[in-house]
Amino acid sequence: MAALNHAELLTLARKVHAAALDRDPSRLERVARRFAAALAEHLEEEAVSLNHLSPPQARIVDRGQRRIQTRVQALIEDASTHCTSGGGHCSINAEELLALVVLQARDERRLLRDPAA
Repeated sequence: MAALNHAELLTLARKVHAAALDRDPSRLERVARRFAAALAEHLEEEAVSLNHLSPPQARIVDRGQRRIQTRVQALIEDASTHCTSGGGHCSINAEELLALVVLQARDERRLLRDPAA
């Protein structure tokens, strides 16, 4: 089965965000784990394409990918403890995850289409 593309990952990130807004910790954890697994597959498939980037461009992409991975792991870990409180901790983290995915997809599309960019 092929890895999810950027649009499909974005859809999954929106589902993570929706679960966080609903303050549904079990659904949040389940969807965040699904997102993390899909992201890992996506990154593995995409790695060959990214080898053609210049070192500065590769660092930009790598840093963005690590930020997304860190954010989703935090959501998975926090799902059962912090997401049931009224503070909105998980909804803020999920919103940040969604923003990071949007920015990363944009950066990767731009750099992979035009490596001189």
